[in-house]
This record gives sequence, C-alpha cells and structure tokens, in this order.
Amino acid sequence: MVTYSELERLITDSRFQNLKFRQEKTNVFTIVGQTHTEHWHSSFMSWLFDAHSSLRLGHFPLARLLTLYMVKKPDCGFTLRDIYNWKLDDIRFCTEKDASCHQKKRSIDVYGESDELILVIENKVNARENYNHSNQGQTIDYYHYVEANKKQNQRALYFFITADQKQTAYADMYVPISYQEMYDSIISKCIEHPQVSDDGKYLLEQYAANLRETIRNSNTPMALVNIPLCKELYEDYSEIFDQVFDLVEQTENIKTSMEPACMAYEHYQSIFDEIYLSVEEQYGRTPNAKLQRQVVNFTELYKRGAVTDGMVFTMKYDDELYYARSVLADNRKDCYFQVLDEDGKPFIEAGTGRILGIYENSSSAGVDVINMRRQKKGIPERVKTLRGTTYWINEDGMSIKDLLDKY
Repeated sequence: MVTYSELERLITDSRFQNLKFRQEKTNVFTIVGQTHTEHWHSSFMSWLFDAHSSLRLGHFPLARLLTLYMVKKPDCGFTLRDIYNWKLDDIRFCTEKDASCHQKKRSIDVYGESDELILVIENKVNARENYNHSNQGQTIDYYHYVEANKKQNQRALYFFITADQKQTAYADMYVPISYQEMYDSIISKCIEHPQVSDDGKYLLEQYAANLRETIRNSNTPMALVNIPLCKELYEDYSEIFDQVFDLVEQTENIKTSMEPACMAYEHYQSIFDEIYLSVEEQYGRTPNAKLQRQVVNFTELYKRGAVTDGMVFTMKYDDELYYARSVLADNRKDCYFQVLDEDGKPFIEAGTGRILGIYENSSSAGVDVINMRRQKKGIPERVKTLRGTTYWINEDGMSIKDLLDKY
C-alpha cells in the first residue's frame, strides 16, 4: 500500500507542483468563455501561419505545417526542397473566406493564398462536417470552388484539422491533422524557438493551456501539452502511480475511502489524470476510464498509406503468439484491426456465424485477445492495458508505431 511518506515525496516534488501550477494558471480563452469555439481556433491558426504576425518567426510555423502535410501524405507531389523554395512569406491568410457556389452558402474556415499556393483549412472542434441538406459534405464543395477559381500555376493543399482523430473529411483530398499533432509538430516547436517574441510566446502558451481542456460532450482533451513532464514524473515514481491507479480503480467511492492513495487522488485528480493520459505506454486512460487518450485508428493509418488491406500482424505476449490483420470495410474507406485465432482465421460467433474481433485500434484488440486466451487456459490474471502500437509487428518487422513514425 502507498504510505503517507511516499505520497508526500511525490506531491512535494517541484515537477508535480509545476504541473499543478500549469493546470491552475488561468488562460485568456477560459476567461472570455471561448475555450473550444471554432472561429477562435481558426483566428488563432490564421495568426500562427501568417509569416508577418507578431510571433516574429516568419514562415517557420507554416513550413512545419507543410512538412507535416508531406509526412502524412507521401504521395503529395512535393518535396522538402519545394517547401524551401516556395515564397511562403507571400501567403496571406484570412478566416471565413466566402466559397458560395451552386446556391450553397459556404465559407472556408482558414484560407491562405499566394501566386504559388492556396491553403484550405477546414477546422472541426465540436461540430461534425456540414452536409447542408445534401448527400455531400462541405469539404467537397470547398474543393470544387477552389479548383474552379485557382490560377493555372497555383497548387492547392487541403487540410482537415480536428479535435477528434476518428473524424475524417468527406473529401479524400483533405489531409487530416489532429490538434495533438498541431501541438507536437508546430506549436511546441514555436514556443521553444529562440526568436519567438515575448508576446507571441505568451499567446502560444495560453493557447496550449486551453488545448488541454476537455472537449464538451467528449472524454478527451484536445491535446496533451505536458507529456515530457508527465513522463518524467512517472518514470521516477512509477510504483506509486501504479498503486494509486489500482487502488482508485478498485474503490467504489474514493470520497469515503481511508486509503492515503484515494485521498491524494481525490485532491489532485486533474494532475494524476493528466499523467495517466500522457503515459500511453502504461495507461493512456484514467482510473475507471473516465478519460481516454485519443488514439490513431486504422482508418487514419490506411489513409496515410501506413497499412494496406489484409496486412498481417503478429504479437508475442506471455510467450504466446497472437495474430491479426487490417481489413477494409465494404465502403472501401474505413479500415479496422481484426484479431485472428491460433490458426490465423477470424473468430466466428457460434450459432449466428457473425465475425467477431474487429477493432478501431490495436491496443484494445491486444488486451481482449490476450485475456481471451488466458481465460481459455484457466489463468485468472487479466491484462488491463497494452501498448498495442509497439507489440503488434507486421511481416516486414515493423511495429504499428514504426509505421506511424514513417507515415
């Protein structure tokens, strides 16, 4: 059991208190009640990617966005040399760009244009894509509008920035980018840049603090922004954190529990929760799964070109070998992770013939298939969490994490 002295050592650690300070520090978005308003996020992006903004970083943020686009879409048709050669300082950004056509009133969230490039950014926080009483999403309307009006020598790039990694654009030409990827690849790099202005750094930090807020009607923050600090704390106090997690998970009412771990968790819940969400290798969720870290699903991996239909994966755990494969849905757009039996065949429900064992991501699939075999062998212990991205390996010896990093 966790002792008072062990908890005191953790709670008084300057890094734990630093995390507490970061969470409690008021940000301007919260003050004005605009934490997750799409128009505010769009205005922020327009400012962030403008080479002439008060950030004083020139086109550094925009170059990071284009590099992320290239990484996620290997067949994009341009290279790093092209990004270096483009006149990115010439791109001018605006929000709510009118794109009405065919009697449909449409406006592009963030629009950037120069003689060389057009950047179209569709931004989704709480809302889903608008179909405007038709069978086609708004993204295809924006695509047709831009392609019809762009100049012959202009290249158009389409971005779908979303807080929900499971949400994808109706139009396939849009590259999906999560707010977590925005923070990791762009915002955090700008905060650390030696030339960023003091005012610019302050605004970036305020925006980052806002991103860690939980989305309304969702169990996920827009982005985890303190991952290095959380991982550092977990590495030094892993035994304490593990015991706190297990005790809270097993306790029906922590408010009446006399366990020191439960009392500490109740008082510092938001700090503990952020740490548990950030250490995806061990948890990626909070006790009783009140909050769940966003994970990249197989549809996203398929769209990136990281996996193909029928790609076979194996996993070794408990000295046992497990099998799975990626499968495309009938619509040829959605992709799933399917676990297989010991003979490499699908699990079939007795009596109905229904195919079982199909998942959106590899971690939950791994937990279930391990526990199913343990139950079959009469082993009482159950696996609670698993970092499926590192355990599942394809025929080329690449883990799902390797594929994520490559694509």
